[in-house]
Amino acid sequence: MDIPLHDQPPKRTVALVRWSKKPGENPLVRFVVSSVFALILCFFLMIFIHGLRTFGAVVLFTVIVSALLTGPTVSRQRAFMTGLTKRVNDTIAEVTGTPGDLLSVREFRRMVKSGEQLPLVVGGVPGLNLHVERVASVETNAPEKWFAVFTVVPPEIGTASFDRLVAAASDAHPGTASTDNS
Repeated sequence: MDIPLHDQPPKRTVALVRWSKKPGENPLVRFVVSSVFALILCFFLMIFIHGLRTFGAVVLFTVIVSALLTGPTVSRQRAFMTGLTKRVNDTIAEVTGTPGDLLSVREFRRMVKSGEQLPLVVGGVPGLNLHVERVASVETNAPEKWFAVFTVVPPEIGTASFDRLVAAASDAHPGTASTDNS
């Protein structure tokens, strides 16, 4: 299965997690839409239930029904972000080998909103950044596509030795280290 060119992350990046966000999944938008629905329902129920004919009862009914209709959206979004954060943290732990670089859900959500980068150290060598990118869509109602990516930043000096180091590390096979005692 080929990924379309416009859905691929740029060069020197490795996509860890891909996800798409449909328009209207925001819980605040869902709450406002539910509030309008609850208000219309309340006006209809006023015909049959005399207790709903006061301002306080209308407000209370609208808020409670809206909260009940918005609750599942909030819990789905929370579970989704927790799963994404776990997948990103598993990859960070695998690449860096240090448990101190793991993200909380709040930190990951902040990275999604702000686009800031998290510099990571691999084996004591800096040069790896984690950040989240949004892929622009041409269509108006198309889902937004997001990538959590590692970006490799080569060192400013000594790129040839850095390239040899990477090549040696990628060519090495576990258990084939030899020692020369002569």
